[in-house]
Amino acid sequence: MQWSPGQPWPGPRRARAIVALWGVVPGKGALADNTVLALAAQDLALQLGAERVLHCSSAAVYAPAPAPQAEEAANPQSDYGHAKLAMEQALQDWAGEHPEGPAFCAMRIGNVAGADSAFAAIARGGPVTMDRFADGGGPRRSYLSHAMLAQAVDALLSCPLSSLPRVVNLADRGVIDMADLVRAAGRALLWNDTGRTGSTITLDLACLSRLTPPLAADITRLLADGAFLAGENP
Repeated sequence: MQWSPGQPWPGPRRARAIVALWGVVPGKGALADNTVLALAAQDLALQLGAERVLHCSSAAVYAPAPAPQAEEAANPQSDYGHAKLAMEQALQDWAGEHPEGPAFCAMRIGNVAGADSAFAAIARGGPVTMDRFADGGGPRRSYLSHAMLAQAVDALLSCPLSSLPRVVNLADRGVIDMADLVRAAGRALLWNDTGRTGSTITLDLACLSRLTPPLAADITRLLADGAFLAGENP
């Protein structure tokens, strides 16, 4: 079944929840459409009598910082981050205008295994060139494995509505240096020395931990997830 906002809904007339995994990423369309899609999901949920909607936001709403960032620390540095934060604010406004409507949760997703720049470079084959920072390492990120994504979505769908956070960080527990991913994938690593301080964006998972225990970040599992997305597994 396919559906686009503005078309008649062809599916069931009732739903308990909607998981809106759509969105616009840089280079793939107008970033402002992230808000259009999120509000369309809320409107559809209202039409179907759903009690909650889960939306895809992003760790791009945070600026690089040495410490894990809690949900209150949003400070986007890119157009994509600004678009996702604007989407979250639009959801807040929608909820204020529809106090009896469905609840929402904006999932601020970390780097998804198989779907970020490090994995794209690995998939191309050959040596990988990466920025090296003053601490001697590459960019460090909170990664989200496919298993943790499924576990978190299940927890957000099954928790009492009163416990559903409006914003929550989603990632595996721990931080991964992208250079370690490249090495573990067997690719040669070429450095571009920046001389700058480290580029670290890690997520505070205290809110998520109240709903479900985060899995520990594991490079082997992340690489397997990336291979699955690339179609390398049967």
